[in-house]
Amino acid sequence: MIRPAMHLIRPVLAVAAAVMLLCPAPSAGQIARGEGDFEFFLDTAAIPLPEGRILELIQVAVPSKEIQYSEEHGAWRAAVQISIRLSLGDSTVHERGIVIRDSRDSRPVVTDLSGFIHFSDSSTVAPGSYTLTVQVDDMMRRKKTLMGLLRGRYVSSRIEGLTLEIAPFPKDRVAIGDPVLIWSREPGGQFVPNPMQIYGLKNDTLTFFASAYAPPEAAPDSFDVHISIIDQKGQIVGSRVGRTPVRGGRVLVASSFDVNAYPAGTYRLSIALFEHGALAASTGKEFSVAWELMNWQKPRRDIFVEARILFDDSEFERFRRLSIGEQERLLVDRWKSIDPTPHTAVNELYDIFQNRVAYADAHFKQPGVRGALSDRGLLYIKLGPPDEIIQESVPFNREDLNEALDKLEDRFKVIIHSTTKGPGTEYAVLRDITGGTSRPYRGGGADTGGFELWIYTLRGDPLLERDRVMTIGSGMRYLFVDKDGVGNYRLVGTSEEKEGVDEPSQEQW
Repeated sequence: MIRPAMHLIRPVLAVAAAVMLLCPAPSAGQIARGEGDFEFFLDTAAIPLPEGRILELIQVAVPSKEIQYSEEHGAWRAAVQISIRLSLGDSTVHERGIVIRDSRDSRPVVTDLSGFIHFSDSSTVAPGSYTLTVQVDDMMRRKKTLMGLLRGRYVSSRIEGLTLEIAPFPKDRVAIGDPVLIWSREPGGQFVPNPMQIYGLKNDTLTFFASAYAPPEAAPDSFDVHISIIDQKGQIVGSRVGRTPVRGGRVLVASSFDVNAYPAGTYRLSIALFEHGALAASTGKEFSVAWELMNWQKPRRDIFVEARILFDDSEFERFRRLSIGEQERLLVDRWKSIDPTPHTAVNELYDIFQNRVAYADAHFKQPGVRGALSDRGLLYIKLGPPDEIIQESVPFNREDLNEALDKLEDRFKVIIHSTTKGPGTEYAVLRDITGGTSRPYRGGGADTGGFELWIYTLRGDPLLERDRVMTIGSGMRYLFVDKDGVGNYRLVGTSEEKEGVDEPSQEQW
């Protein structure tokens, strides 16, 4: 623990400035999250050991809301299998598999990130560039596919090939490892890690420790410790100065901060050790603060629905890599900026969004894709209900799509051409063919399972101002094709002009 310093080595502001130069503002770095059937979180920390060795700490948290609890013999049980593989080049240097079981008297009532199963593992490694792969299987849920049932495969999530750059620690002077964020302490004194790196609504106290090692022959009796919390703008929003002893070459820095006054966003925890007024070692780690209940309750995939609607492609790619707190800040700011009645407590636009998401989930669900994230669902959320839908369910003798389109009494036909997004990515453009002929879309081949043509005769009801791009004369048309006849409708045609895409030549058709 940090003991209060009897004196300050230098004025606090000067030390804070030095720490800021050493540990710049947070970059809103990527949080390691499992991708697949559910969500889990991963955090790592490199801790120095004697003779320059390094202990790599690997921590996994699986929110209980993401896994299935089943009732067995009067108890509610869950089981997850965690598989960890740490590799250096083609060689596996550490591998671990464990099944963690949880048993409760009743179904878990916590439906947010504050309830989770956690596991910590470690391995002694040498400096180098490693890759880490972690897979979590929910052993209470088998995959609902024939191969999944036959081979006993479970619903799972995975982090594949995460790069870990493990730098060497100095051998002749003090070295401090990465901070380890703590969620809470158990009655026995053991800490519960916080691989999610999030505080705020459900836990308003940032708690952490960092372990350092100093060669006994070169170590002083104690170090002065300066801890700072730095916001996204590079401003110090919290600081603490103290002293920590050195025992047998080991140094432990442990403390906590109340984050109630911190707005949602990404912050950096910075720790610096000083000896006789000179900086001896430093470390840091980012964490996020979130105050919106939805950011604690909803899976990331739900938050991404909002982001897909509110942000363009480049903004969304940046958004999906941000911390939870920074995502919250951006979403709150964007919704405020488009609130039609900012003087009231209700954002009517957000209510419309929520209603459309609920409708899309209920009506446009596809195999393996929730309705709001399907092509039809996203369009419905953006533009509202179409004025007309023309549906054609082609029999399994695969009637050619040309004949199906000929049934449409419309002066528009669908022309396919490639975009600049690369091979295999196509969209169709509805063009006025009154004065000529052209080749209609054939679904990428001669077979198709059906289609839907959505027609907006005027402008629809766009959620955002930027989507009011339709012309009154022609309206808008969107073609969705279910190529395989299993309900997997994909957007392949639109009359919307695509910015930056050249007109296709007849040869391209």
